[in-house]
Amino acid sequence: MRSPRFLLALVLAGCSTADDRGATAAPVAPLGPDAIVLRVPAQGGAARAYRYPALDTVIWTTRAAVPPQMRSIGFSIDAGTLVISDAAGLAWRLTFGSGQLDRAMATPLAETASLDGTSIFGTSGGAVLRLMPSEREPWQVRTAATLSQLQPLRDGGVLLVGQRGSETILTRFRPPATTAVDSAVFEGQARLISAAGGDRYYLSDGPEGLVSVRARDLKTLGRVSLGDSLRATASSPSGDRVYVLGADNDDARIQVINKYTDEIAARLDVPSDASALRMDPLGRYLLVHFGGDADSVLVIAVATDKVIGRLASPWRPDLPLVFPDGRLATLRGDDVVVLTADTFRPVAVIPAGAKDIWTVVQWNGFRRRAGDAPIRATAVMSDTTRRAGSDSTKPKGTRDSAATRDSSEGLSDSAALRRKARRDSIAARSDTTRRPQPPVPDSQPKGRPVAVETPPAAVGERGTFVVQFAALKAERPAQQLAASIKANGEKARVVKTATNGVELYRVILGPFRTRDDAERAGRAAGRDYWVFEGGSN
Repeated sequence: MRSPRFLLALVLAGCSTADDRGATAAPVAPLGPDAIVLRVPAQGGAARAYRYPALDTVIWTTRAAVPPQMRSIGFSIDAGTLVISDAAGLAWRLTFGSGQLDRAMATPLAETASLDGTSIFGTSGGAVLRLMPSEREPWQVRTAATLSQLQPLRDGGVLLVGQRGSETILTRFRPPATTAVDSAVFEGQARLISAAGGDRYYLSDGPEGLVSVRARDLKTLGRVSLGDSLRATASSPSGDRVYVLGADNDDARIQVINKYTDEIAARLDVPSDASALRMDPLGRYLLVHFGGDADSVLVIAVATDKVIGRLASPWRPDLPLVFPDGRLATLRGDDVVVLTADTFRPVAVIPAGAKDIWTVVQWNGFRRRAGDAPIRATAVMSDTTRRAGSDSTKPKGTRDSAATRDSSEGLSDSAALRRKARRDSIAARSDTTRRPQPPVPDSQPKGRPVAVETPPAAVGERGTFVVQFAALKAERPAQQLAASIKANGEKARVVKTATNGVELYRVILGPFRTRDDAERAGRAAGRDYWVFEGGSN
């Protein structure tokens, strides 16, 4: 039972909508984002979207061609805009729904980065640029040091790392100002390896150590001696753990740094030829590439810092990847094979899926009511003459199962999509629950991909029920509260939202697949809480 005092605190914090207060009396459709899998032919062509786990049904496609060798940079869940970079270094914005593909800038960028899918940072001719959709000219700044790295920050600023002789210069800017907010000087050729949680930075301090820097004033907090030569790094989504892959002679290991103490929390021995790390976006698994040409992958459970399995798969910038439900997409020849995370059993095969570049985002703008025509983009990209009426990367005689349904019917614009999303909140959903199909054995002839079977509900799996503990107007106390809450192995996190124009920082757990799972997590946390369906993921 939640106390009246807790409910009053929510009201005072500005949570005036039903979404922030909890579930309404009448059943409503989940408002949380769907997992959208975007596939683009590596050689360029039409982008196709699928609502996971239905990887056999196209729900949206563009008529304009996306450039070859695209790389996903960032996604805006509010605007439904994906920032991509092509092989030439040009930055583009692809807007879901309308399919509008806009070149952000005619000049190629040597380095491109974006945290929110809205602001794009890059380097060109020694200058640092920020590109915003609302600005006609990019923000631009230069430093005396030779720029080597840039890191966008959550407050809209950017951290620059440069070299000046034998020194490393750290400089922080907050556009549109062109005067540095802070700067710091370090001896030697240091390199930024992690912006842990936004409140602490880690830089390499020589070949075998790290230096910890406080974000707000660039003050050195301490040094961590690794004893290994660094090969790769990765951070948990919250930044509370930094994973450093290093080697010493013929041995290799991953050392886990606790950012709150700047101490080594765990060490994991890995194959001596381990070369790369990849973090699950939800922080459950760490993938480790090893084996050289043999292309093998270790799967490490972040909660226990234990190796839970090995699998064979080539390693690319986009694959293997971890889906929101914990399953893994791996490569096998020209196909993509989906495996369970516990036993690594194949549950779906996507023929010729390896010829596409894969991206997973969270967005609910593709939802539609029963009877609506499939969404298809109508906009034409003006910067290319390449047409994508057909997918040249598919084997002859095959096509997506939704190809016959994606006809030339008119498409919804962004306003219509928003209206549909609002109607979805009061209408029963008919297209989000699919009857699970049995997996196709490897010996069965390949045809169209098999829909992934639906696993039983479990605490911590992705769903639509969220446990909220507070909604505060300041980020720091929200982060402090979240750091103190843990239930069933899952840590609370902070999600920034806006209610009636007021920014709020919500401390939540989840989402969970059922209300009972959410209630159990709330009780396990030992604090006042509220469960509601839908909301921030």
